[in-house]
Amino acid sequence: MKYETLPPIRELRTDGDIDAAFPVMSALRSRVSRDTFVAEVRRQQLQGYELIGAFVGNELVALAGVRRTHTLSRGEHLFVDDLVTAEAARGQGHGRALLKWLAERCMAEGVPRIYLDSRNTAKTFYEKMGFQFNSSVPCYIELG
Repeated sequence: MKYETLPPIRELRTDGDIDAAFPVMSALRSRVSRDTFVAEVRRQQLQGYELIGAFVGNELVALAGVRRTHTLSRGEHLFVDDLVTAEAARGQGHGRALLKWLAERCMAEGVPRIYLDSRNTAKTFYEKMGFQFNSSVPCYIELG
């Protein structure tokens, strides 16, 4: 980890902060449009979703969309729905710093695990962070 101390990290709560995060999130979630982004984040927040930002100065450099949950298959855990670093800031440790911050928060709150679904292109990154890969493969069917 490049950081001796973590960059400023905080939850994005206002409509303005969430809207300002769209350019970073759109690199990961091309399905979402600027017109619907804030509303979609607000809808997910009803189910416990938090949008967490890492900053260098006033510049948002990385985002994590997370939700604390409990399932029969996994028990209590934090699920990382989204993790993305701004293109110009990639390779500088911001994603690692954000995951470290989330892990420290989980440990402080007694949450024993962090889960996520990984793209193949990010698998090496998550393995370096200590994530273990299960044999399940997310899948879906388009209904109409």
